[in-house]
Amino acid sequence: MDIDQIRADTPALNDVTFMNAAGSSISPEPVYNGMAFILDEEARIGGYHTHYKYEQELEVDLYASVAQLINCKPSEVAIVENATVAWQKIFYSLALTWKKGDIILSSTTEYGANLIAFMHVKKLYGVETIVLPDNELGEIDVIAMDAQIEALNGADKNVVLIAISHIPSNNALVQPAEAVGKVANKYGITYLLDACQSIGLYPVNVKKIGCDFLTTTSRKFLRGPRGNGFLYVSSKQLETIEPAMLDFFGAELDGAHNYNLRKDARRFENWENAYALRAGLHAAVDYALDLGLHKIWKRTQIISSKMREAIAEIPQMHIADLGSVQCSIITCYHETKPAAEIRKFLENKNILLTTASDHSAPWDGEQRKLPMKLRFSPHYYNDKNDVDTVIEILKAAVK
Repeated sequence: MDIDQIRADTPALNDVTFMNAAGSSISPEPVYNGMAFILDEEARIGGYHTHYKYEQELEVDLYASVAQLINCKPSEVAIVENATVAWQKIFYSLALTWKKGDIILSSTTEYGANLIAFMHVKKLYGVETIVLPDNELGEIDVIAMDAQIEALNGADKNVVLIAISHIPSNNALVQPAEAVGKVANKYGITYLLDACQSIGLYPVNVKKIGCDFLTTTSRKFLRGPRGNGFLYVSSKQLETIEPAMLDFFGAELDGAHNYNLRKDARRFENWENAYALRAGLHAAVDYALDLGLHKIWKRTQIISSKMREAIAEIPQMHIADLGSVQCSIITCYHETKPAAEIRKFLENKNILLTTASDHSAPWDGEQRKLPMKLRFSPHYYNDKNDVDTVIEILKAAVK
């Protein structure tokens, strides 16, 4: 991996030490150039004619690249506005078939927005959500999960969905998604994986994981633009699932009184799209593929491990990360200095990061009862100088 070239592709790194890839990363120049090109063409010949002119790139090549990224078929991919829209499109479409007393299983570290959806379907349909058991490292205990499902089946409870976040927003934990998939498939339970924090960081193979659905964003570790993301629907699920909302892109009219669903995952899309953002997503996916996801994961592991160890050595600083496998999201807090105060100090020194609160993972927050945390999320473009700078300024901030 040519770090000098990567950093040259990201000139903003000359001005800031960027540590917020888990929020909204800075894009490499090919992503910006891809979007700017389409915008320029739209200004010159209009949106429709630009779309027609570059239909191969925007309607065919993009889907092939995304499919390669997660190891699926292009027909199993839909491009949508963001990760939340992707997740909601799947979740609420599945909910059309649920009834009172049905059970959803989810993890302690599930994202707060997804919890609202769980509460919503309880209100609408009487569907309950049960939290999966954790092991001593804070990740899903797959053996206990298997026993939990066995017990629910024995009590005539109908488990309709396993919905988990692959990597939570509030700590470094990487859930054992593949092991969860084996249990889900063993019992024939639909499996929805929220991969918002893992795409572009962790090698994701939907066939190995065994999920029925996957949803994600463009703006985080993938380094694409804000305002789009994608979802995966397995070919098996495409045989039966009907979107909760349709227009005449997701389905075509059959006369004046009938319609036929699209055969592919694009039944979850709408007719109107931001094609400049799609060009940015395409460039971001190709950039990640060219670097190699296994290489990205290996480099981020080295960077984040060194940084986590250095932070832990600072007096009164505590690492809040869970899991046997940890990614390059680093959460920490100081015994006496508030996280917001430390963050402000760092940002005044051009170190860009964010904080993590219980809002992003309420069940985990309720269980661990930690203060507001700093959240650093370095990526492969960060180098040793970036890490040294962060540690030096962090030490000054907590004196």
